[in-house]
Amino acid sequence: MRRFARAGTNCRVSTVGMGPSDVLTLDRMRRDFQEFARLAEAPYRAAVVDPVLETLEDLWTTSVVGVRTTTHPVPRRRLNVRLVNAGVEADPVSRLRAAGLLEFVGHPMERLLTEIPAAVPVFFGVDVDVAHGVEKIWMMFPELIAVDRVLAFPGMPEAARAHAAHLHRYGGEIAIMALDFGNRTLNLYSQVLAPGVVTPADITTILSDLAFVAATPEELALLDRTFNLYRTFSWNSPRMQRICFPVRYEAARFPTHLDPVLARFVAAAPHATTGPRNFTFYTAYGPTDRYYKIQAEYTAAQPATFPAGAIPQIN
Repeated sequence: MRRFARAGTNCRVSTVGMGPSDVLTLDRMRRDFQEFARLAEAPYRAAVVDPVLETLEDLWTTSVVGVRTTTHPVPRRRLNVRLVNAGVEADPVSRLRAAGLLEFVGHPMERLLTEIPAAVPVFFGVDVDVAHGVEKIWMMFPELIAVDRVLAFPGMPEAARAHAAHLHRYGGEIAIMALDFGNRTLNLYSQVLAPGVVTPADITTILSDLAFVAATPEELALLDRTFNLYRTFSWNSPRMQRICFPVRYEAARFPTHLDPVLARFVAAAPHATTGPRNFTFYTAYGPTDRYYKIQAEYTAAQPATFPAGAIPQIN
């Protein structure tokens, strides 16, 4: 059984950041996030977004920030803004809970959010649905964690443990865990993989093994430089819910022809930093459907915020 290896020196590391004139304030972020929502044709509720921005103001203005939407039909389409902070001392979870913006109700994911940071170093990320509030908490592992160790934590969904062989075969290490408080699901992300490690043939096999919808030839061509895999599990089903393959693109090469919302994002997405405008293209597959996602790099990617310091190559 082939074991996929992590990326090494062939993953570029970006040091592009904010210049002296690029002062990022909450007022600017509010304006830009509302423009993103307009481009996505997604709802935006200031009464939901503002408390999260204000509670974590120091993190929003100093962290890596991305903005994501999907090609779901407009009535179902959402816009998410997310921050990733590389400071191990940052504790957004406690602050969000104290502000009444994240509620613990006894779900197993809450145990993971308590026990994992007590056992291993963690950088936190926060994902906010601009219509509904805090959606996900990410735990990013600067020291990659073996699949078996992750699956051993109490509170992990049995569906994830049932897919241990898949997790071992395609990556073998976990770089990020996302806990989705809105949907009561969990995402497990592999480490950053070198271009070409996950091949179109691998993607075809993975989707067939999972009994998911098949990728089209065009999708396989677009995904031939995918840099990791992430899988979604639920505590209420034995199946994997979804698998997603991302590729990082510069604006000029992004596959905007696939959907008008992708074209609008690439053409007009606000950009808070100097340097090139980059985006991540995702194709998500499930048992009955597929859709695309786009994430704009609102602020520049930094090596410290990526597990093991490896930033995916830009295509």
